[in-house]
Amino acid sequence: MTESRKESGLVQKTVHVLRTIAAHAQGIGLSELARETGISKPTCYRIIRSLEDEGWLTADASSRHVRLANDLVLTIGAHRAGLDIGMLVDDVLRDVAKELSETAGLDRLDPPGVVVLREVQGPHHIGHAPKDVPRRLSATRTSTGRVLIASAPDDVAHAHLAAETDPGLDVAGLERERAALADRGYTATRNQLENGLAAYAVPVPIDGAVRYALWISGPTYRVDELDARHVVATLTAAAERLGRILQNQTVFD
Repeated sequence: MTESRKESGLVQKTVHVLRTIAAHAQGIGLSELARETGISKPTCYRIIRSLEDEGWLTADASSRHVRLANDLVLTIGAHRAGLDIGMLVDDVLRDVAKELSETAGLDRLDPPGVVVLREVQGPHHIGHAPKDVPRRLSATRTSTGRVLIASAPDDVAHAHLAAETDPGLDVAGLERERAALADRGYTATRNQLENGLAAYAVPVPIDGAVRYALWISGPTYRVDELDARHVVATLTAAAERLGRILQNQTVFD
């Protein structure tokens, strides 16, 4: 292996480690980090130490759980001060949440799961429980994860499904869902991530590629009463808006 390939591999691992840590606002331990990223503990440890030295990560003195340091967050915020893409994305999510009366959000596939990047709560007191973002969820049990797997190139999708360890996973069903997505344009889940929770999701295409997915989620009894055609039309139109906003932007990468 050439030196340049080694360096490229380390950069990719470092980015993956940062993404995973960013999904744990309260911090994450070394063992859990290695498990979620699939990167060895010694390599994770070396990356953490280097990023701590640069002031990008901070570790709790007692638990040694690491999280993004304020220096990194403030630096990113300073670069975004002129045009806050996050605010524009939230405007679209608010419109969706208002139109469909359920919580709306934007996810990205980050094997072995998905990362919830942004989320706007719906108007109901009983609904999708507010949680910190970014956060990680199952890819195969969420509507967005299924959309993103279905939209991925065959080799990426097959590798993702092959790595799943859920004994109840219907791989054949997911493969059928991949084939149907092009015609249907959306994915729906019901009681899969959690009993009593239902969701719809559509891909967010950017220059012909799908890197993000848009979703709504709420109690099953209420989501079941929505007009599926109206939901899909609303989400698809919003996804097109998001695609235009995110085009050529790397804020969420």
